[in-house]
Amino acid sequence: MDHTKLTFAGVMTAGLIALTGCGSDTTTQTPPPAPAGETTVGESAPTRYADTRFQYLIDAPGHMTANADGTASFIGPSERLEIAVVTGSGAADLAALANQDSRTLSASASGFHQVSGPSIVSLNGHNVTKFTYTWNAGTSAVTGKPIELTTVRYYIAKDAATVAVITYGIVSNQFDPQGADDLASTFRWQ
Repeated sequence: MDHTKLTFAGVMTAGLIALTGCGSDTTTQTPPPAPAGETTVGESAPTRYADTRFQYLIDAPGHMTANADGTASFIGPSERLEIAVVTGSGAADLAALANQDSRTLSASASGFHQVSGPSIVSLNGHNVTKFTYTWNAGTSAVTGKPIELTTVRYYIAKDAATVAVITYGIVSNQFDPQGADDLASTFRWQ
């Protein structure tokens, strides 16, 4: 699979089309168990998404749709989540994969601005590569104003030949870096 074909902007377009079609029967979605003593204020309960094709779980901000190209996506009014799995030799070098994706996005995503370069961070005791950027995701049908998203892309390896590319974006005035990391930290290979 050529990961350069899986740019976030392209996948989001495919995700919008897929939302009008039928979902795949290879996934399950249930509310995740609530941590003891934790309450949420004004937040939607996350939806657990289980992908049986690539064997992973994640707590998504809404109902994920499995797409024909193997990606899964959620597109809400203010936030988006997309997961693509890259396999083969391209999955072996996360930094190179992230740098290539950054170059591709700079040429394809409207108003692309890289906020932080690919770097290694620790999520749940695992080293993960990530970078952050802003971009224009079109115009709001409600306000007529541009929709600027702040997006974080995470690269989580399963092994030397398989990596999940998790792309989470939210309108820039609601972006919380810790919230994005918290969402990505719910990802689990099975």
